[in-house]
Amino acid sequence: RRVARASSRARRAAAAPVRASGERDDAPSEGSNDDDGNTSSLPLGLSRRNLIDAAFVAVSIPLWRDIAHDLGYLQGPEDAPADLPTPPPGSGYRTATFAGGCFWCMERPFDELDGVIATTSGYTGGFKDQPTYHEVGGGSTGHRESVQILYDPSRVSYETLLNVFWRQIDPTRDDGMFLDSGFQYTSAIYVADETQRAAAEESVVRLTKEGRFPGAIKTPVEEAKTFWPAERYHQDYYRLNSTRYGFYRSLSGRDEFVQSVWGPEAVYGH
Repeated sequence: RRVARASSRARRAAAAPVRASGERDDAPSEGSNDDDGNTSSLPLGLSRRNLIDAAFVAVSIPLWRDIAHDLGYLQGPEDAPADLPTPPPGSGYRTATFAGGCFWCMERPFDELDGVIATTSGYTGGFKDQPTYHEVGGGSTGHRESVQILYDPSRVSYETLLNVFWRQIDPTRDDGMFLDSGFQYTSAIYVADETQRAAAEESVVRLTKEGRFPGAIKTPVEEAKTFWPAERYHQDYYRLNSTRYGFYRSLSGRDEFVQSVWGPEAVYGH
């Protein structure tokens, strides 16, 4: 999803299904055979292929709208940074912050846990204040795409959050994550205190001893820095843009990797 290539969404859209080589471009007339060899009964001489093409255009238009947002050509209320949820006084709620590549894919697995109050997509670890998606995607801010989780430790433990985190990523990569390349898509655990650090480091040691992953774990454990919420249109993307999210996730190879490593212990975000 690097901006230098006009935005990852452009690449995702470009990767959408296209007609196979040699496939006819001409639509059959009304009453003639359609692409499946059946007589078309659709009005106006339309074929099933015409309808598929129209559906693809309908799905891809919002993708190109998002690309325009990412590149700064469109501006609106949805381009403002999201608000971070504020824990009620005395609630005892805590935060956990993880980077695992595309933040769209990191929200749902945590949202489904009992005891998770909220998840927020954003940017952290870098040096640029109030970064935008365009800037982070360009790789010049030092930030990673991340997700911050507000949770109730009386209902869900930090160790449980770690277990879910490891079941989302390929920690053997230090050049990106699945479909996305660049430091901004690498994995990291950002710890808020020494208790979180001890738990995170213990999990790295345990998984290394198990030989769970097909290579050395390269996910760093780092001190938490300021977390900058991403733009509003990135929040809850899996829920508000389910078709586009599902299309991207299916292309990414994330689920195939998770299944190959964890089998029945896998945790998915679809």
